[in-house]
Amino acid sequence: MAPPVPPLAVLVLQTAASLENLAVQSYSTAAELPFVVRGSARLRALVARNRAHHLAHAQAFNQAVVRAGGAPQHAADPLYATTVRRRLAAMADPDTLVSLLTELEGNNAGTCTRYASLAERGGLRSLFVNVASVEAQHGAELLILRMLPENGTTAAHTRGATARAVPAAAGTVGVPHAVYPTTAASAINEGAVR
Repeated sequence: MAPPVPPLAVLVLQTAASLENLAVQSYSTAAELPFVVRGSARLRALVARNRAHHLAHAQAFNQAVVRAGGAPQHAADPLYATTVRRRLAAMADPDTLVSLLTELEGNNAGTCTRYASLAERGGLRSLFVNVASVEAQHGAELLILRMLPENGTTAAHTRGATARAVPAAAGTVGVPHAVYPTTAASAINEGAVR
């Protein structure tokens, strides 16, 4: 006889936690990359702050999954973990790192947006919406950082750079979506505890 299928809330919460665990691991690795350690103070600050947010999100999802009757998920999402680790190991510059982190934030935001529409309880729906908005903000800030002179370092400003040195697109590049897309959202059972 096949094992019982966990409730939908348990599946989506475990998958959401696994995506947050992946983000925590990714930002932890990013923080140790030489070009981050010795590079842009703004990038270091974003990496540290975003890591802390993802850690809090993983904890919130795991607390919610326990309340829903499931086991907490402490592993990184199995679909992406190996590829992301490989990409991080080959990182050589801030732009490539910011691109990867932006992808992760977009996937998390889209997944949480989709899961909010599947949530049966208001509290769970609110959790997913709140996390989705933070992930979207992270993605927007990463996109804007790429547009700033020298990846947002203050060095450009100390050499007499003016407001004209900031590309005009910096004001709009961080808002690429009117409605957050969910077509690439993770499958509901992708991060289920097995």
